[in-house]
Amino acid sequence: MLLAVETSCDDSAAAFLDADGRVLAQEVFTQPPQMGGVVPEIASRLHMEVLPGMVSRVLVSAGASLEDVRYFAATAGPGLVGSLLVGLSFAKALAMALNRPFLGINHLAGHIHIHYSGAGEVRFPAVALLVSGGHTALFHMTGWSNCTLLGCTRDDAAGEAFDKTAKMMDLGYPGGKALDLLARTGNPGAVDLPSPLGATHSPEFSFSGLKTAVRLAWESGLYSPEDMAASFRARVCGILTKKLFFQARRFRAVSVLAAGGVTANSLLRESLAAGAARLGVDLLLPPMEHTTDNAVMVGRAALAELDHDPGACSPLSCNAFARWSGEELSRLCC
Repeated sequence: MLLAVETSCDDSAAAFLDADGRVLAQEVFTQPPQMGGVVPEIASRLHMEVLPGMVSRVLVSAGASLEDVRYFAATAGPGLVGSLLVGLSFAKALAMALNRPFLGINHLAGHIHIHYSGAGEVRFPAVALLVSGGHTALFHMTGWSNCTLLGCTRDDAAGEAFDKTAKMMDLGYPGGKALDLLARTGNPGAVDLPSPLGATHSPEFSFSGLKTAVRLAWESGLYSPEDMAASFRARVCGILTKKLFFQARRFRAVSVLAAGGVTANSLLRESLAAGAARLGVDLLLPPMEHTTDNAVMVGRAALAELDHDPGACSPLSCNAFARWSGEELSRLCC
């Protein structure tokens, strides 16, 4: 029923969903790191190479054809503009050729909507934590169509701090998973690290200073890799968890949602589960395969918009954008 594509950074993804948001077929291609990170020009060229074949395979796997697609959706931003333009242009071209509606989706709303499976499936009010390689933010939600920004990072995202710390420790890039594994055998109290903007009541974040403190401690040669990884992981997860549950108490939330690549971190998942149990609220965590960028989240955000407004669509002039700013997070970008 709905074909969605995601190309906001260096993951190419496509998914075919039915009207209830069930995944009929999906595929994700994670590009190999280029020169220790993401090179935007190379990333966009690789999207162009893999996306057409990926969409064809997804449709075949779902037992469908392009004629069966009623709606097309793609991420319009925020993200790398060159990468976004590939998926956006591809989906718009198919929609135009087949005379079908197209929906340009906000990447941040997409992450949160990985939990969408119908208007009544999540209890509100809720507080949502979006924590990924490019974004760290808290949102207050009174419904799927009412999502207000409470605060975000002033500099680095938590996922970026994980990856850059892992790279500094020669754990590879992206290294968030490797750092998480290493931390399991370390002492989380071994390294005394700061908590920039660590006040629990503040919904804003800062990880640049923490990243610098880790580098200085690492270069001192006084700590083992295991202890450094465990101390850093504990500090970041502690900041995220405390701020999230403070806002949940503040707004008397009955549900807490978490989304984004950092939700794959084992300590964060454990901390969120413990915090939700103490507060007595519902906790929604994405399955591991949907923590990082994927097209299912794009498709579910589009379906939520269509459930809210069956006539929803974006103009074919809908363009890519690098950054999002504002207070009210909308699913539809244009």
